[in-house]
Amino acid sequence: MTTGQPAILSGDAHRPGQLPEPVVVTLGETEFSIAAGSAAPVSAGYRDIASILVDAGAVAVALGAGPGAVRWVFERFGTLTGVLVKGLRDGRFRQRLADGLVELPVTTTIDLVEYAAGSETGVAQLAYDDRGATLAPLDERLAWHRIRRADIGPADLDASVGGVAVHGAGRSLPPMPEGGPTLRLLRLGQVAPEHRKRWTALRDGTAADASAIVSKLIPDASFGARSLAAAQLLEGRPGSPVSLGEAWAPLEAAVLAVPPFDVSYGVLRSVGGGEAAPRWLACAPETPDRTDNPKLWFFVGLPGNLVALELVSGGAHATYLFRVVPRTVWTGELPAGALATAVAEVSEALIDARFLREPMALPVAQLALPAALRYRLALAALPSLAGARVRFVARLVHSEPTAWEAALRDLVAWHGTCHDDAAEWPGRAAQEAEVGDAGGGSNG
Repeated sequence: MTTGQPAILSGDAHRPGQLPEPVVVTLGETEFSIAAGSAAPVSAGYRDIASILVDAGAVAVALGAGPGAVRWVFERFGTLTGVLVKGLRDGRFRQRLADGLVELPVTTTIDLVEYAAGSETGVAQLAYDDRGATLAPLDERLAWHRIRRADIGPADLDASVGGVAVHGAGRSLPPMPEGGPTLRLLRLGQVAPEHRKRWTALRDGTAADASAIVSKLIPDASFGARSLAAAQLLEGRPGSPVSLGEAWAPLEAAVLAVPPFDVSYGVLRSVGGGEAAPRWLACAPETPDRTDNPKLWFFVGLPGNLVALELVSGGAHATYLFRVVPRTVWTGELPAGALATAVAEVSEALIDARFLREPMALPVAQLALPAALRYRLALAALPSLAGARVRFVARLVHSEPTAWEAALRDLVAWHGTCHDDAAEWPGRAAQEAEVGDAGGGSNG
């Protein structure tokens, strides 16, 4: 449930191997409780629901997984069966999205839609937010799909299925060789135009934000250069000197003219190969439709299977280093496209995490502390963020330029000879201590 008083529902329930008995299910704001017979009530968060299966009026709910999992079968709820199922599903949907740093306003409607994405078809929950949409299949065997707004292309009314065809959205879904990168919402009826409007607004908002940021950064560049850059730099997608063409040089100057990043960028380029160093720029609004203070960041590929990330805006004060490929397969040469893939994936994680870097970087002991609960929930809910954490190697504090450069060169040398994914750079502990001394937090 999302607003108002808890819903209190009565029926029967039983655990596997037990007889049915009267039960009261209370659906609250962030958790629900089950009171059956004389046993003590069981309370759980909606995120604890592993599966919800409906069959002929009975509702099977699994809490958790493994040996400690608890299973209930609810029945004889009569006309309130639908309320029970919707309350559990919607509560889980909202709580898992909140864990993943997507806060749905209480007024946001969670729709049930039929969909087709290549060979995957079914019924799913669907909700829109300011940075995209989330599609959660009711089939518990299928993964949820987070569709970023930068992946959305044209959305067309599809009369053949009474719905909407969203082109490009397939980039956020599993590979779909049969149907291509298109998500189809089926049999929407009279609400089809409204859904098309929502997808189109997300796509157009992404383009408008990118255009506004680029125009602010390089207002005196040619229209062609600004247009090319805006098309490339949608919602944090990295652009390279090759892809950005004539827009690269003015963008590079605009983004990297801020101390200490002008100095660190120069050093990173030097270590990465000088003019030939692979590098990318990226940008996105901190809040969609608010482009007055955009987030700006850059990547530089380094020897030794590393790529460096610097978030230029927002008070950042550390260089983040990520491995490109697993150390166990590092042979001294990167496979074609591996560096660009790593850059794109870390950049997507930054967007998904609302620009939080701490979840990627905190040492295990600190991540386990109560204060880091928000980060643990986000890592569990966001595969892209968890993937960036797996790649993470160390962060180097901008405490003093000479010490920062020495640490960088030491890390590059060490990482180029390390083939153990579990190994930790010997200098990491000292750098983490400096992060704490500098007041590092979500902007570290």
